[in-house]
Amino acid sequence: MDKYIDIKKNIIEYANHDIDIKAIVAIGSTTRSDVKADEFSDLDLIIATENPTKWLKGEYPEKIGYVNISFIEPAIGGGKERRLIYDEDKDIDMIIFTPVQFENSIKTGVTQMVMNRGYEIMYDSGGFTELIKQYVSNVHSNPQMSEEEYLNLVNDFYFHNIWACKKLKRGEIWAAKMCVDAYLKNCLLKMAELYCFYQNGVDVWHDGRFFDQWAGDDISGKLKSCFAHYDKEDIWNALIATHRLFDSIAKVVAEILEYDYPLETEKFAERYIQIKSD
Repeated sequence: MDKYIDIKKNIIEYANHDIDIKAIVAIGSTTRSDVKADEFSDLDLIIATENPTKWLKGEYPEKIGYVNISFIEPAIGGGKERRLIYDEDKDIDMIIFTPVQFENSIKTGVTQMVMNRGYEIMYDSGGFTELIKQYVSNVHSNPQMSEEEYLNLVNDFYFHNIWACKKLKRGEIWAAKMCVDAYLKNCLLKMAELYCFYQNGVDVWHDGRFFDQWAGDDISGKLKSCFAHYDKEDIWNALIATHRLFDSIAKVVAEILEYDYPLETEKFAERYIQIKSD
């Protein structure tokens, strides 16, 4: 049974009586045909309204259920997202757009990445249904990176190898760990997406979703040594392991895409972190 059914009914009922609401679209796991929703899935909604304040700061979220936790963060396409926990564990994310913002997001392809695996139009009084059909296609991942972007990513990664190394030498453990286990891992994720797509032909998800399912043992099997405890020596070891994993897959990507690989840059960073960690 859909545990969000009552909340869906409530939100559609309010939409039918509020002329400001122009569209409500469900996205995410509850609408997917691949990797379908389970008991842990949340409900992701796009709400296009002439009065975003009612949803972001006003009374509407509280009207459709009992709210235990709520906060707001920036969202795609210039909108804002209100994230809530209803009842015990009903996790609902509401991306709030003005109708103009929603239309622009559809036409410019911004919503493509959150709607391309499925969507359900729950309410539409603004004429968005045909627009969505025209601009949103059901396609899986197709990571693209120009040679300029590739080289920038590689240099960014190796630059922050040295940056993290300096933080460790200074004794800034927090800054070093956040660099190694957050910033560098984001770089590694981007390279892993390219590697797994072009080398193995797999469907890679955005933001590391289902990483352990698509990354394969040649990457995920090496990650245990790439993450560190809050310990100086452990962070050194994680930095070196992350460097080596990134280097190994970045070279393959460069070969497949026929891009130049900055070997001297990699060797420079490797020598630096190896010497400084001794």
